Amino acid sequence: MAVQIQTRRSSTLNDRPFPTRLGAGELALNNHSTSPGLFFADNVASPSTGLIKVGPVHIGSTAPNTSAAGFTSSSKGETWLDTASTHIFKVFDGSSFQSVKAVASVSAGQPANPIDGQLHWDTSGGGNGVLKIYLASISAWVNV
Repeated sequence: MAVQIQTRRSSTLNDRPFPTRLGAGELALNNHSTSPGLFFADNVASPSTGLIKVGPVHIGSTAPNTSAAGFTSSSKGETWLDTASTHIFKVFDGSSFQSVKAVASVSAGQPANPIDGQLHWDTSGGGNGVLKIYLASISAWVNV
């Protein structure tokens, strides 16, 4: 006896399934090359059912799903490599994307759009360079 496994699928950019429309254990796949993903619904009762994105990491200058074609939320634990700045890795905590700390970079001068606590080795600082940290409280790079 052959068993056929069905999944919901879409090739539309940012098209996420509505979790309340997915059956228990049903998978949904988006194969658009800009932001693909594999999704399933959590086990919370409707209408509070959440959507879980299995992967991959979204790579781009704007957060994933900002121009939603389907379900408008991101899922807790979803990841994003933000290329708008110095390639900051971010994780969705259920409310917003949070920057992962311990961000470091190396170049002449300071990066645009730094985040609080970012370390940077400035190769133009004379000699072998200067290690700096960005402090958001004063909006400035400070020598370490």
